[in-house]
Amino acid sequence: MDASVQNFLYRNPQFYELAYPEPNDDTPRMCRRMFSRYLTVPPRSILDLGCGTARDLHSLSRECLDCWGVDYLPEAIEFAKRQRPHLHLQRGDARTVRLGRTFDVIMSMGSAFMYALTDSDVARTLDTFVTHSHSGTLLIIDINNAASYLGSDNFKQTSELRVSSPGFTAEALSTYDFDRRRQLLVRRRKWKIQGQGEVEDFCEYRMFFPAELEHLLNERGFRVAGMFDNMQLQDTPLCGPRLYVPAVFQTSQR
Repeated sequence: MDASVQNFLYRNPQFYELAYPEPNDDTPRMCRRMFSRYLTVPPRSILDLGCGTARDLHSLSRECLDCWGVDYLPEAIEFAKRQRPHLHLQRGDARTVRLGRTFDVIMSMGSAFMYALTDSDVARTLDTFVTHSHSGTLLIIDINNAASYLGSDNFKQTSELRVSSPGFTAEALSTYDFDRRRQLLVRRRKWKIQGQGEVEDFCEYRMFFPAELEHLLNERGFRVAGMFDNMQLQDTPLCGPRLYVPAVFQTSQR
């Protein structure tokens, strides 16, 4: 993640789960479906790159004790350590972090991979995936589905977010645009936060098309096992706004 990213929720992770609640544990449940489908045995170790508040990792640690999380933002890691002290958590850059070991599962959820903005960033992040993989490692990537914007009305120039809770009441208006030459989605967001006034965010995200992502993963030795636009892992024409990609590491082709 580039240091120029401005995101109120990243700087204040105590509000992140209020803004994006997941009461039904949807993301970890999807991961468990992938474990059952693409692993021969349940995972004994999990690495979450871009773990944020480590909510997903906390859920998965019920069955897998060896869970590691890495995030670029010190605020996120400090918060996660206070809330989930049983996890192995540390600050790190997905482009450069090296933990000296491999894992049965590597996760890159919540569009974390989309912060690899340049071709160099993408290559270095993929190298991190490879470095922490052994034969049979399952990689799970969750990103925006660039293909869903083709010939559909999925792309919205604006979106609204409202949060009302005892600890955090706010409204946010996001506007979106594309930097087509750089293949980036650009989001500008204005918050109106009770007791704090207005706050502005700015984020850029690298967009990946399904065939492009499959090619990048295949080059590094990951066999893409499926592509889904839903958490139930049902085969569809991939018209949905999200792209969930399980890929199994075989061997590096480099």
